[in-house]
Amino acid sequence: MSDEVRVRFAPNGEMPFPSFITRTILYSWLFARRHGGTFILRLDDTDVDRQMPGALQSYPDGMRWLGLDWDEGPEVGGAYGPYRQSERLPLYQQAVQELLTSGAAYRCYCPPERLVALAAQARTPGRSSRAYDGRCRTPNRRDQAEAARQGREPAIRLRVPDEGVITSHDLIRGPITVAAESLSDIVICRPDGWATYHLTVVVDDTMMRISHVIRGVEGLSNMAPQAIVYRALGLEPPLYLHHPLVRIPGFVIGERFLPRGHLLYLDELKAAGYPPEAVINYYGLLGYGDDGQDVRTLAEMIESFDFARVSRKEFVNQSLEKLAWMNRVYLRSAAPATFVEELIRDRLSAAGTEDRSARAIAARATPVLRRRISSADEITGLLRFATTDWVPGSASPEAQVWAKMAAEAVAAGQSPAATIRALAAGDRGEYGRIVRTLLAQLGGADTPLSLAECIEVLGPGESVRRWSSVGN
Repeated sequence: MSDEVRVRFAPNGEMPFPSFITRTILYSWLFARRHGGTFILRLDDTDVDRQMPGALQSYPDGMRWLGLDWDEGPEVGGAYGPYRQSERLPLYQQAVQELLTSGAAYRCYCPPERLVALAAQARTPGRSSRAYDGRCRTPNRRDQAEAARQGREPAIRLRVPDEGVITSHDLIRGPITVAAESLSDIVICRPDGWATYHLTVVVDDTMMRISHVIRGVEGLSNMAPQAIVYRALGLEPPLYLHHPLVRIPGFVIGERFLPRGHLLYLDELKAAGYPPEAVINYYGLLGYGDDGQDVRTLAEMIESFDFARVSRKEFVNQSLEKLAWMNRVYLRSAAPATFVEELIRDRLSAAGTEDRSARAIAARATPVLRRRISSADEITGLLRFATTDWVPGSASPEAQVWAKMAAEAVAAGQSPAATIRALAAGDRGEYGRIVRTLLAQLGGADTPLSLAECIEVLGPGESVRRWSSVGN
């Protein structure tokens, strides 16, 4: 292997970007950045039967939103492309032909119903765990003739050793050993001519000069089959680092689809108003050695990233409560003010506020709501008083508050306009006395924001208009 660090993330499009996969991408990205290496995005799109429409594109889109750029890959290019497996089919066919010529692989003419029966037998207690019995290792003219009569093309299988062990090495977990007799001969090319995962990943990782493969522990089961492919092609495998899987309470690991409505997909987090930095921060610390620093920038993560601090457990538990806490921290302090302002504007616009008003209210409301909100879902409720038509004399909590505020100002010998303008100019002394007196009389108000915050959101002009309409 080259001394140059080259790591890749290679989604297959079986589901849209699940939020927890952020962790795998982030670890790979941090590892590359920490060691001055190259981070590659590759789209493993050859298993077309299992792909969801549009799912693959959700990964580059989501990575761009998270701020995790790639040095080589789709939309970027690079010296080792193309970076879609569907555009690399001749390379796989060349490898298949090489394995057939060397005798390491053979054509399998077994009909689908026979393979299904063998797989069922392998699941029967006391029977061999091999899901294929090697029948086609020796050419069978009768099977070949029957396949030709039915117009069935053969699959291509790679021979697995009959005995011994297959040992691979993981930099976190040490040697991973599998008995050869537990493995079936590997299908490396389907009857339709499409190469399978175990072959394509070996060819691509080799040709793209991948130095380290970083993935969850579910990838441990792939190490032995891929080691056999590497050995058959005379190639050297990359180094491996397998981190714990993310376990989500109430959901089964390994399920192909996750239910919507639980913030389990990245687009749900984005729609819910989670800052990308909060998502990165949460997943970067999930299962990573705690040093007491809960909030950190990407630059700080790069500087301190060390795989020795990644948990050796098989699973780590995702906590939506901790993720929500991280969201509050970022919305209230760490996220850029421009992000919060845009979030407020988008929520107001979605609720029907005219765009120009939404922009103006959002600009004034940003410093107020940053002190208040725990999630974006609270925005429209907190700002309803500013976006609804003002009707003097109504029984709404907002109207009653303004009426009493006006009365207090008049009793204090100040006009509403003078009081609000003093507040806008930064003179909060007299204004503060009035507000304290008013709040004591009210015993609190139904409006979720304080009067000072209401005025800050409305601005002096609208505040004077409303106040004057009920106070004179």
